[in-house]
Amino acid sequence: MPDKYCVGNQPLPLERLSPQQFYLVRLFLLALILLVFSACTSVPAKKLYSQSGLEPLPFLLQQQGRAQLQTYAQWIHLLKLSGGQIAPYHQQYAIDTLALTHATNQRIYNRVLAKLRAHVFAIQGPALKAEAQQLQRQLRQQVTDWGHTHVFHNPADNINYPLGYEYGDNGIGAWIQDGIATARTPADYQQLIEDIHMFQTNFQAMKENASDHTPFAQPHKTDLQLLQQYHANGRTVVISLEEQALRVYDQQKLINAFLVTTGRPDRPSPPGVWWVEGKLSPTTFKSGVLRSSPDWYPDTPIHYAMQYHSNGYFIHDSWWRNDYGPGTNFPHTDSSGNSFSAQGSHGCVNLSLQNAAWLYAYVTLYTSIIIY
Repeated sequence: MPDKYCVGNQPLPLERLSPQQFYLVRLFLLALILLVFSACTSVPAKKLYSQSGLEPLPFLLQQQGRAQLQTYAQWIHLLKLSGGQIAPYHQQYAIDTLALTHATNQRIYNRVLAKLRAHVFAIQGPALKAEAQQLQRQLRQQVTDWGHTHVFHNPADNINYPLGYEYGDNGIGAWIQDGIATARTPADYQQLIEDIHMFQTNFQAMKENASDHTPFAQPHKTDLQLLQQYHANGRTVVISLEEQALRVYDQQKLINAFLVTTGRPDRPSPPGVWWVEGKLSPTTFKSGVLRSSPDWYPDTPIHYAMQYHSNGYFIHDSWWRNDYGPGTNFPHTDSSGNSFSAQGSHGCVNLSLQNAAWLYAYVTLYTSIIIY
């Protein structure tokens, strides 16, 4: 076994022998020699250890100590890679290593090992939080860079809107920030890290799909990649935010495709991997805000609503719209003339009445939904 474990560029010695320690080791070796000799002389091993002042430490117990030290070193290394402050943990590692080395009997060793386990647990939250924050910064930078070079020029208001805004600070970026602020346990942070990886995967798919000129009603390479990535082999709804299109697959075979309208820049539809949480037909949507709010809308009857996120996100019919597809998530003039059709949704995915009816009949509870 190596005599040290490295964290970054600094070695973490697993054993440093002071003169006192060296003396103890000599006594221990002497005891081992006497133990071997006792096999021929019938002198009890316990008596030999008592003569040396040391007690034998079970091999498995020592293995546990080495394993915990290696685990601690790995967490310190992860914290360092994520840009966290490792000095206090590095110092504690050295103290724990020395304490294990100085343990002269099983009782002391167990006490030191218990403290070491507590220190290993204590570093997990800060290390995972630092990793989540680093991933958050990476995604934000990727979204910003891509949005600078990929814009939608909107002729209705002559404004260039950055694409991928659904992953920005008004969308998933805010969700990630809230997740970091509210996480309390290592399990919370681990789930958040997995979610960020999912968002990064979907954002990468959006970028790749932006250069794919395949008609919306045909299978797309990025769709199939995501279906495989998420092991979505059954009925699955795939929504391309950049295309403003919805495609339905079964066993990774295209079944149907529709144009849609998703959330506007200040109320984006959340990308991610979701599923049908509930089906309502009919129902009434209520804005839940004062009439003076820009988010207010009158009570609206909906014929077919499929909830995909418990925060009130649905795929549903929008009978007040005539037009769907690219650009309808930005300010525009809808051919219906309805003022509520002049911009994207509040985060839901809008379909024509006919298409919503078909989809409602096709999906079931827990049907997978991939939005990218």
